[in-house]
Amino acid sequence: MEKLKILAIDDEIGVLKIIKKICNNYDVTTETTSLRAIEMIKKEKFDIIIVDYQLPCINGIELLEEIKEEYDNSEYVSIFCTAYGTIHLFKEEICKGLFSFFIEKPFEIEVFKEILRKAILHLERKRIYAKLQISNN
Repeated sequence: MEKLKILAIDDEIGVLKIIKKICNNYDVTTETTSLRAIEMIKKEKFDIIIVDYQLPCINGIELLEEIKEEYDNSEYVSIFCTAYGTIHLFKEEICKGLFSFFIEKPFEIEVFKEILRKAILHLERKRIYAKLQISNN
């Protein structure tokens, strides 16, 4: 089985280094700008996408909207990160299905690892469900 492909987008290089270190068992790509991230998601598919809210050009929510438009919902799981509020501020975005998991920054490494583990399990379940849907049609 191929390694999971993870794309992490954050304008803080230090955060990206931490994410890359935590995810060292996976194929991790990092990006500091939302516009280059959009180019990347149009060229290749990622399994898990980690998106910071505060990004240059377009914010993380707008980026998540672009990703959702580009990808089939069953193909990926997104983790939304922000230092600018709690999950309660993003109820509408949750309802739209823009992200599956949320983490406040600064995050503790063990908390991030747990969210990543849950995201991987969620992705596996989504893929199994998608296969069942296809075989039932």
